[in-house]
Formats: sequence, C-alpha cells, structure tokens
Amino acid sequence: MSSKPAHIRFWNGNKSAPRRRYEADLTQQLLSLIDPNMVLQVDHSDRLTAQAEADIFDEGFDLLVTVAGNPKFDAVQKRIISCPIAFGILGCRIPIYRRDQHARIHATTATPFKAATIALPADWADVPIFQANGYCVATQPSLEACFEQVACGAVDYLCLGANEVQAIFEDFGKPFPELVIATGQVLYYPMPLQFYCHPKALVLQAQLTAALNEHQRAGGLLNLFEQHFGAQLYALDLAKREVHRLRNPFLGDGSSLAEMLSPLLGTAQLKDQNSVPGTK
Repeated sequence: MSSKPAHIRFWNGNKSAPRRRYEADLTQQLLSLIDPNMVLQVDHSDRLTAQAEADIFDEGFDLLVTVAGNPKFDAVQKRIISCPIAFGILGCRIPIYRRDQHARIHATTATPFKAATIALPADWADVPIFQANGYCVATQPSLEACFEQVACGAVDYLCLGANEVQAIFEDFGKPFPELVIATGQVLYYPMPLQFYCHPKALVLQAQLTAALNEHQRAGGLLNLFEQHFGAQLYALDLAKREVHRLRNPFLGDGSSLAEMLSPLLGTAQLKDQNSVPGTK
C-alpha cells in the first residue's frame, strides 16, 4: 500500500498580494521538484499581532517566508534556508510623496530623503532600519494611514518595495491624486527574503535547500521572478535610478547578506559613505 502524499502547511499572510502570489508559486514549484505528490496547503490569512506571527509554528505550520533577520522571529526556534529567493527586490524602496514637495525634498542634494520625514506602519521591520540610519520616522497604525498623512502634508513621504509599489499605489493612492511615485530615486538596504522552516522540519529544510539551489542553477527562479515582476521592474527602471544606500542593523557584520547589493540596481549612481561592495 502506498503512503499518503506529504502535506506541507505554508503560512503566507501579512504581506502584499504580489508577494503572496510569487512566494506561493515558488513554494509549489520547489515542492514539485522534491516530490510531485507533495500537497501544498497555503494559508493567506493575516495574523493581527507581531506575537501571533511569531507563534506561527506553534499552530502547526511547516514553512513561511520572511525577511532575513526579522526581529519578530529572534526568539523563535526555526530552521533557515539561507539562499535569498527574490534578488533583493524588497530592499529596493521606492518613495511616494506629494508632487508639490518634489523640489523641497530634493533641496538637500546629498541626503534628500534623510532630511525629510518618512511615514511607516508601526509594526514594519523597516522602522528600526530607517531609525538606525538616522532617518526621521513617523510611525502610523496602518499603511492606509501612511498614505493619508503624506497626502495631507503631515509627513513628507513613504516607501514601498519595488515588487509591490505600483500595486499598492493603485489600491491606496487613488483617493490622493496629489501623490506620485518617485521616478529617479531608490532607497536601498539589503532585505533578502528567506524560507523559515519549523524547527523540527530537518528533512524539509534539506530538501528545499537542494531544490532551491537546483532551481536557481537551472534558471527557474529567475524565470518565475521575471514572470511576476518583470513588467514592474521595466516600468521602474531601477538600474537608472540614483541609489541611496542604507545599512540593515538586523544583518550582523558577520553575515554575508549584510553587504548584499541587489543585481537589479545600477552602481554608477550609488550614493554611500562607504566603498561600493560587489554583488553577492
């Protein structure tokens, strides 16, 4: 008698729709490489608190995707698959501001956005990143509130990942015709996405690591990435933007990811106090 196919429970909540679709599709592809009979059960429902997110493995989930060094999971036992899955796109942050504030924000040419105030949802991992880099952060209860505060002039701008900025702008920016997506600037910090596995999922971690490495070597990871985000990246033209480099305090000095520069960016216009590292 044949054994029943393995069921893998994947929590995919608390993220934008573009990320949900990409990460679910990638997970399905990887499991199919491991065993075509594996069954992926995806839960897209959000958890309402940071603690509920941190307790996700206690609910019996096998797998999730989050940013490397996510402080919500610092005290959580887990198995990390070190290979990033999205070419650093989430760390490519695109500003959104009032069109009539463009000249004022850019008046300080060396650090135009550092001299302004950014609105961020209070529970986003980006908050301590910007604070650690000396940016003035005005935390808000929600992403919708960020748009409202920028639109009314209470805050100068907000930032969203290049993978989701256009989709989220369409959802939240429609009531505010005075808001625009910046066309020549990108704020960047290494914020790679990784798989986190249940602490007891030793076999799954090994299988996914091997499948992900093979998928990357064969070009499957890049193909899927381009299917999901190619049009957005073409429209944003990241390689021609001026890049303002920040550090990610959650990635320690010993981490190979701490100096990761997304291959999606051009280096000719990189603004940083330090020397430009090579792409890793």
